Amino acid sequence: MLSGILKILILCSSISFVFGATKSCKGDDLSAGSEKELEDLLKLAKEEQCTHVRGSIFIGNLSNVAFPVEIFKRIRHIEGSIILANNTNLQTPIHFPSLLSINASENPAIFLFGNKNVHFSIGDQFKKAINNHKYKVMFAVMSNYNVMIDTAQYNLWYLAGYPNSKFLMDSALSVKVCGENLFKPIAGILGFLFVALTVAFSTVAFYDRQKKF
Repeated sequence: MLSGILKILILCSSISFVFGATKSCKGDDLSAGSEKELEDLLKLAKEEQCTHVRGSIFIGNLSNVAFPVEIFKRIRHIEGSIILANNTNLQTPIHFPSLLSINASENPAIFLFGNKNVHFSIGDQFKKAINNHKYKVMFAVMSNYNVMIDTAQYNLWYLAGYPNSKFLMDSALSVKVCGENLFKPIAGILGFLFVALTVAFSTVAFYDRQKKF
């Protein structure tokens, strides 16, 4: 009898854990277009964080502030877009570490526009991006004053949106270039070997030609 009660208690606690692990929010509640709205998000950061978002998340017109990115740490699914527009000198990188999927309808799934000294990224779990608006642009990175994404992020987004990964971009990607200090010695060694082999073959050919005469 006791073991049966324990099983029921364990089952109930497991069910409550599963349902408690999911929290749905509106995109507007996680958005900020002014410092006043940012103050509301600072209060929200102290509460249980959302996992599913209905509607787009908009971060815009902010300058020289620290954004409470903790509110994004548990978000797994977004029914809408992520939009960053006209922000300057955000002191905290905007990061979605747990995001799995985005299903956008009216705008590109990710839209980064007119930002300066702003950094954005998505965690490696990002697997699916869907877009249903008429222009079929999945990701837009436009008119930013600094490089917003690197090649690793580009590849991650591309695979998430494949086979409809249409990008609209007017800026270069951030690419890590290997230091030239490594390649200078290698180039010198290869150059020396090339010259040495050329001289050796020329010498052999010269003496071989003399013997024939």
